[in-house]
Amino acid sequence: MVTRAHFARAIAQLGLTHVDRAVAFLYFYSVTQAFEERSLQELAADLAEEAFPKPHIARLRRDLRQSRYTIRGSRKDTFRIDIRSLSELEDRFSQVLKRRPIPQSDSVVPTSMVTGTRLYLERMVSQINACYDGNFFDACAVLCRRLMESLILEVYIRRGRHADIQQDGIFLGLDRLIGIICADRVMALNRNTHRIMVDMKQVGDTAAHDRVYITQQRDIDDLKLRYRRMIDELLNLAGVRP
Repeated sequence: MVTRAHFARAIAQLGLTHVDRAVAFLYFYSVTQAFEERSLQELAADLAEEAFPKPHIARLRRDLRQSRYTIRGSRKDTFRIDIRSLSELEDRFSQVLKRRPIPQSDSVVPTSMVTGTRLYLERMVSQINACYDGNFFDACAVLCRRLMESLILEVYIRRGRHADIQQDGIFLGLDRLIGIICADRVMALNRNTHRIMVDMKQVGDTAAHDRVYITQQRDIDDLKLRYRRMIDELLNLAGVRP
């Protein structure tokens, strides 16, 4: 993995403006999963630590607000990379990081569903779609299962109801999570949600644990439309959209 110092030295040769350098650092944090977002003060300090001129905060705020590469973060005066610009930034900086960019598509889950939510959700959806496009259907199924499980956890964490989905401080398994959320009258899930959750869990479990069966494209295709609706429902309940 390329360190931030190595990345900084590489982009120093590109003749970037002060805002381009800030965007480059946000990109670096995004792809390395170091931070989901960064404040203006943190970015300015980060750049100064790598021997770049420290940007003027008010000017940096203005330019990042106007940049097509960034969106505002969840905290005041924070910014993050707009996932819709990730492909362009990958083309620009991926060679510096010595990584192959993930082609963006909406094959299973539209990326617009998770844009601006959580970095790990955006990354997971990118991998789900890339696995499908690359015919890695076992991997796609396992990640679809993981996304569903992660969002169920997000729903209860947002409401401060950790205890409802834990035993001795440990989160329950997906089978029990599905039973709890589908029986929860506060959530008022669609009547078809339980069925798709169970079906997706079965496909994901088979992909992860069956000794001989290889997941086929039709296994994913048979669930895609219902799966998208269920993910959209969980995203709304989790309250992670901007």
